[in-house]
Amino acid sequence: MSSDRFILIKAWSYTLWADIDHVLSQLLIAEITNRIPVIYWPTHCLHNGFVQTNGFELYFEPISGYTIYHIAKPEYTYYPPIWDSDSLLADDRDRDTWMYRNIGDIISSNANVVVGDAYYNVSELIPFVKKQHSTYGMTVEQTYHYLYGKYIKIKPDIEMEVQGYYNSWIKNNHPVLAVHVRRVDENEVFDARNSKEYGNQYWNKVYKRYIKKRNPEKIRRLSPKGRIKKPNGLYHSEIRKYVEKYNIKKIFLLTDCEETVKEYQKLYGTKLLFTDGKRIKSGDEASQMESPMIKRRRGIELIKDTYLAAKCDFFIGNDFSHLSHTALRIKDWGDKSVSLLYWLYKKLKYPINVKLIVKKESNNIIIRTIKRAIELFNEYKERLIKGGNKYAK
Repeated sequence: MSSDRFILIKAWSYTLWADIDHVLSQLLIAEITNRIPVIYWPTHCLHNGFVQTNGFELYFEPISGYTIYHIAKPEYTYYPPIWDSDSLLADDRDRDTWMYRNIGDIISSNANVVVGDAYYNVSELIPFVKKQHSTYGMTVEQTYHYLYGKYIKIKPDIEMEVQGYYNSWIKNNHPVLAVHVRRVDENEVFDARNSKEYGNQYWNKVYKRYIKKRNPEKIRRLSPKGRIKKPNGLYHSEIRKYVEKYNIKKIFLLTDCEETVKEYQKLYGTKLLFTDGKRIKSGDEASQMESPMIKRRRGIELIKDTYLAAKCDFFIGNDFSHLSHTALRIKDWGDKSVSLLYWLYKKLKYPINVKLIVKKESNNIIIRTIKRAIELFNEYKERLIKGGNKYAK
């Protein structure tokens, strides 16, 4: 590997597991282009908070022996051309325009330093993998698993916390089912009835703005011809399947929501396990969880929960969650050990933790039965499809 060819992997979303997902795809680019990876997460990342500190190395071991300061040299060339040795520490506020960020241009660049601050799913990079590369012929998830196992190593103090909790609460209670439940944002409403009208199959932006100006509880009045699917409504039926089929002894809950913990405590009693981390109410912002100077604690809690989930025997998660997908990449679960949930409506997928408005069902019981059978069949087909989800959050 050349000593003057680098890829600077900047933060993409400023949240921990989303940025790890971004890091993995950029590491694949580094291998494809024979570049030395350098990772830099700035102070304003959600789980950083320390001045002039690389947020990545607060939680994970360094990927290489280089830092951003080693590659900020006046004699170096940079791509995209908006960068130079003086601007590397800054963020490009126009990166969402994707100017100079075409995958082919990034991979073919001869600059000393390529800056990776735009997100690519591994599935978009697989066509550029050559036969001699270790991941050639792998599926998307196999590639993610390879990259994660090769590069991502948590700090020893975090590993000690993970192992301590595992020894105390999980080790002697197998089989254990891990369940990841994202908070419900009361202001997030997906109107699936008109998903294509505004050119976006996942999000009706006009409808979202309209709802946020009003009380979300009045949604039924605003959409008299629709019905609402309850957020996270599929979890408990899925949990019952695992409990009955595999004789689950304990359920390990991962969530950042106070209401979810209380709900699951009432339903599952002493069967429920969860770590003693800080959680917030469904309507609060994640940034309200702590003061900037103790953000590392929150990051540790997030990593601890994820790695503990990977030590369980089965996993139920959210298909639109980076945390859920990370838990799957830490180890090889096998096809029958995992369920990632989502709403499926008219062959389109929507996050399970949002209110989804669909067309009101017909009163004719025969028509309702046929439609439900079709929905179940489509859900079954979707679960057979393997590969990454570029819309996971």
